[in-house]
Amino acid sequence: MSEEMIPITLFFVLGFVSVGFLYWNHKNKATIMDTVQKSIKGGQELTPELLASLGASVNPRARDLRRGIVFVALGVGALLCSLFFDDVDVTSGLRAAAMFPLMLGFGFLLVWRLIRNQD
Repeated sequence: MSEEMIPITLFFVLGFVSVGFLYWNHKNKATIMDTVQKSIKGGQELTPELLASLGASVNPRARDLRRGIVFVALGVGALLCSLFFDDVDVTSGLRAAAMFPLMLGFGFLLVWRLIRNQD
């Protein structure tokens, strides 16, 4: 594989993952709306509790904790990966790139902690 194909492949994979995530999210919301439409056509009563349960299937606190752990693990993994290279440019690049998910993960964990303390 030539060196030019590496970043091209990276961007294609990132684009594919992003499009897949957006499609899955759209399909999930369309399914919820279809369920609501069928309930309305069937004459069932839609309570606010039912609508809230359809819209919020995942607890936001648990989501923040999960995202925080995943991003911190990605950042730590990239930092550990930088220990295996001897080239200064590679190690400094990996360490710089590891700071973004690491700080993002710490931010999610901070939000999780602050919300937990408010309850």
